Amino acid sequence: MDDVLKDILVNELHVREEDIVPTATREEVGLDSLAVLELATALHERLGIEVYDYELLDAGTVADVARLVAERRPGA
Repeated sequence: MDDVLKDILVNELHVREEDIVPTATREEVGLDSLAVLELATALHERLGIEVYDYELLDAGTVADVARLVAERRPGA
């Protein structure tokens, strides 16, 4: 799990740290469509990567989100 992604989820989106497991779905960690938009914005601000809200909505699990972030990071 990417530390920046985990930090955003916990500190900005108020997801409980113990809920952030690779197999957890977006719904299981409590990310509604507004939170997904906030996540996309935070990823852009912190990492300078473009991840669209619809891509995050399509991601099945936290691991899928982490993989998407890893693919977009420079040097990936």
